[in-house]
Amino acid sequence: MRSHRRRMPTEHVLLAGDIGDLPGIVAALAWLPADAYGQVLVEVGIDDELPLLAAPLRVTVHRVERSPLGEGIAAGRAVAAWVEEWIPDEIDERRTVSIWVGQRVAPACPQISGLVELL
Repeated sequence: MRSHRRRMPTEHVLLAGDIGDLPGIVAALAWLPADAYGQVLVEVGIDDELPLLAAPLRVTVHRVERSPLGEGIAAGRAVAAWVEEWIPDEIDERRTVSIWVGQRVAPACPQISGLVELL
């Protein structure tokens, strides 16, 4: 009898930036394997249009509205929430977690530098 269990994705990704980081996000998406799983968070102003981004089937793109407190704040909060949800306490050797954060979002994500050292 065949098992109907889904195969766990081996590459789990988070790409986060603002509208000015789109070239880097597009380049990173082009390098992802077809079985990648994850999210793209793009911080935009209320009048910014987010173009359709080509991504692997299980990588979703989310628009994050810019906070009135400044650039990178809303995306930084979204990154922190993602890390809290998706980075396990125990590392699974079968899975790779990759995080890319754009220049304007990085200052709002001080926990990322400590996380990179853990991974």
